[in-house]
Amino acid sequence: MTSLAIGNDIVDLAEPGAAGKARDRRFMDRVFTAEERACILGALSPALAVWKTWAAKETAYKIASKVRGKVVFAHRAFEVEPGAAGTAGGWGRVRFDGLDIRVRWETARDYVHCVGQLIQHRPGDAAASPHEPRPVHSAIVHHGQLLSGTLSAAERASVHSTPSARARLVARRLFERLGLQGVEVLRHWRERGWGPPVAAIGGEMLPGFDVSLSHDGRFVAAAVAGAAQGSGFLRRGRGDPITGVR
Repeated sequence: MTSLAIGNDIVDLAEPGAAGKARDRRFMDRVFTAEERACILGALSPALAVWKTWAAKETAYKIASKVRGKVVFAHRAFEVEPGAAGTAGGWGRVRFDGLDIRVRWETARDYVHCVGQLIQHRPGDAAASPHEPRPVHSAIVHHGQLLSGTLSAAERASVHSTPSARARLVARRLFERLGLQGVEVLRHWRERGWGPPVAAIGGEMLPGFDVSLSHDGRFVAAAVAGAAQGSGFLRRGRGDPITGVR
């Protein structure tokens, strides 16, 4: 059972098929609960609320997979707190199988980005009591931005595309901003596929730190958290070429 688990998800709003989903009854019924559908359709921008709610579920699934191991991604089982995805700049909560996951969003004209972290495991579990949100550092990179660096052979083993590789480079840059050099972002092979990403140095897992990767369309994103100085739930850097994408 992990003591720190984070997730993130990026949605490119210009991708084919992203438009009009709030009017797609089959999609809405498959992915969202009745309460979520009502909140989405009642939001000031249903088109935006759809993808904020979707990204929150994806983020929570990544976290649950780290905590529970094998998890079936039944979208409606990840319940987003009513109304949260319809508010501008708001925070929200996702519940799944006794997990309490807090999420926050960043939205722009052409993307939605969600970052989340585990707050509490099952109620009554003394080994996993609630805690205050820890700092989570994240970055988004557009496909037109150059990223320097070379992945190790261990990192390349689980890379399946150029965006997959770029997301790892973004995560490594974030670790460097935390003062950690030589961090590898690895995924280990499990019985039925690659496990979630982990931070490692010299092939050994880095205790007390976590990492999450995401990519969609023109964007890649990463989030890292751990034993870093500072406070606040979501922290973005300033003046760095891997941040401030618009």
